[in-house]
Amino acid sequence: MQDLLRFLLLLSLVVWLGGIGFFSAVEAPTVLQVVRDRQLGGAVIGASLAQLHYIGITCGLIFLVISLRLSHIETGAARFFQLSNLLVLGMLALTLISQRVLLPAVAGMRFTPLTPASVAQFQRLHSWAVGLEGGTLLLGLGVLWLAGRRLRSVSRTSVSAAH
Repeated sequence: MQDLLRFLLLLSLVVWLGGIGFFSAVEAPTVLQVVRDRQLGGAVIGASLAQLHYIGITCGLIFLVISLRLSHIETGAARFFQLSNLLVLGMLALTLISQRVLLPAVAGMRFTPLTPASVAQFQRLHSWAVGLEGGTLLLGLGVLWLAGRRLRSVSRTSVSAAH
């Protein structure tokens, strides 16, 4: 059972981080390169990012539930205030800010005329969105590193107990 939980813990994190990586490195640049219509391109990117956020929120909640269950199995008590859980909460906060604040603001600009002021406003919102996704990715890489350490220490304990 613990092995399955550890697998699902890592899978939830890898799906979330992989989605961010794919969106940032492949999908968004491809849409911007292929779709010439500004409104259509923005709609595709916005819809994709919204779906990525829903995936991230789901994966974050799954991670937290499994982490609590694993800590209960491993230590006899559900320890919520572990660094990895706090980092995942940070990831969720950044994702929710992007989903609830930035995406609606960008969507509201989609049909505004191109003026220097609207372009500057879009650039500010875009910079914030990139920063939030980048922050989520960096926190997630930290969680992945901590999860790797957790698995390594568990495997060392298992090997020691077997001898």
